[in-house]
Amino acid sequence: MAVYQSQAVAFAQYATAQVAYHEQALALHELDGTGCCRFCGRAWPCDEARHSRRMVDHFSQWALIDEPAPTSGLVRTYLKGCRP
Repeated sequence: MAVYQSQAVAFAQYATAQVAYHEQALALHELDGTGCCRFCGRAWPCDEARHSRRMVDHFSQWALIDEPAPTSGLVRTYLKGCRP
């Protein structure tokens, strides 16, 4: 016998999985020193990076995560926390 799961809980789990998947895709499609994507070699942000960012922004409103989605405003993430 299957355990009943509400549609709200099922969708929240789906949204959490979508956020995790697209965060992994964003980690692959990062900017390199030449202004291109490290993974596919296209001009950055490539189509996959843009799509994944939109999906993270969209599904993070319903995902079961504690922290908010990272902002995409900082291009050089390795400088996070540094002051000019």
